[in-house]
Amino acid sequence: MATSNRATSRGARGAWLPMALLCAVLTACSPIVRSHGYVPADDQLAEITVGEDTRDTVAEKIGAPMTLGFESDRSWYYVASERRTLGLRAPQTTRRDIVAVRFGDAGTVQNVERFDEQDGRVVVLTARVTDPSVSELGILRRIFGNVGTPTAGDFLGEGN
Repeated sequence: MATSNRATSRGARGAWLPMALLCAVLTACSPIVRSHGYVPADDQLAEITVGEDTRDTVAEKIGAPMTLGFESDRSWYYVASERRTLGLRAPQTTRRDIVAVRFGDAGTVQNVERFDEQDGRVVVLTARVTDPSVSELGILRRIFGNVGTPTAGDFLGEGN
């Protein structure tokens, strides 16, 4: 009888292992959605009056912006995005919303615009690497680094 109980308990344990593995695989493949940023709702944006509201009143109505304009504070940007990761794949942006509030010379709202992914464009960034400073170069590199390099006299025709 004891042998029968052991066999049943081994069989039960054996059935749980595939189920646990299946649960782990299904959990790993479920999407992870992350939201970042803040964009005011349409009803909040409707409260902004073009030509009347100032930076202070806009901040009271919809909150402070995430980003200011690059050249001045004449533009306020509210940015929200949603990224989805599935398993081991790279994350993909599933939603991106941008609200731009532009102010005129008098400091009042000139325009309110809403953008999404369809309005954007991909900007390719280039990596630029500068040479290390002289203090980071080794002594041999400093000594032999100028061998064969033209001098100012070569350009003026004073060389051999």
